[in-house]
Amino acid sequence: MANIIEVNALTKRFGENIVLDNINFSIEKGSIFGLIGKSGCGKTTLLNLLIGYTRPNRGSISYNGKNVEKIGTALGRITGFASQEGSFYKKLTVAENLRYFGRLYGYPSNIIKERMEILLGSFGLQDAEHTLGQNLSIGMQKRLDIACALIHDPDILILDEPTANLDPALRKNILELIKKINESGTTIIISSHILDDINTLCNKVLVIENKRIIAFGTPRDLEMQLSQKDIIKIESELKKYDYLISSLVSKNLIDNYEVNEGVLSLHTKNTKNALKHITNYFGKGGDGLVNIDIVKPSLGNIFERE
Repeated sequence: MANIIEVNALTKRFGENIVLDNINFSIEKGSIFGLIGKSGCGKTTLLNLLIGYTRPNRGSISYNGKNVEKIGTALGRITGFASQEGSFYKKLTVAENLRYFGRLYGYPSNIIKERMEILLGSFGLQDAEHTLGQNLSIGMQKRLDIACALIHDPDILILDEPTANLDPALRKNILELIKKINESGTTIIISSHILDDINTLCNKVLVIENKRIIAFGTPRDLEMQLSQKDIIKIESELKKYDYLISSLVSKNLIDNYEVNEGVLSLHTKNTKNALKHITNYFGKGGDGLVNIDIVKPSLGNIFERE
């Protein structure tokens, strides 16, 4: 299947802070692409880069072989975006919201009317056409937000946490709606903290940690990739790990790490040598080892639920 998006050597900084570092991946046309990672890992920044809200410091993004820099304002017609917070206007009715966003994209009234009829029917909003956005249920508000993102019939729909804070029944309804949209030919990019959604929906999944891609592939591929690594969890008396981390990194003994509530988690494919180095470090007596454990990672280890 042809790629609709190509991302090459993408780097984004805000001042001296590097948010994304040398990111490379592609998205197949007509697929559902998942994006996961801890809060603050750069997911939202990546989505903003894909939408064109911000520009990279280095690297490139191309749509159907054309660099995003050359596409310019036409990028808005290619992509639709539904944010976690919602973009529709609560003081407008369902129909008024759809007309507003249709006009925003420059469509004439007859085309907007045709698109509205399709979306109202497909999204189960026809009976709420004249209801104010603020008076809709949470599930209907989510449907309206996605409908507004599709009013201009984009090739790509980007959804940021589309099922966040929904009960199981509403989540199921939104997932079914996303599948239905995809079956019509729309490529979908979805950022989610809910593993079941990612596994249910996505053809490919990208995992970001510490500004970089640590895994990419089908949900099954990710399980296989992660099974080749171990996580060494360490808790020391002083809970000061900077020197230990730097020494492990300098010897290429770890791939990634994080510290949470005084516990250091080290991701490694070289468990035996990493443990030997850790044992030597604590054997010098500068700090006391309280606990050490080794676990196999899963997708659940990759990010924090919010």
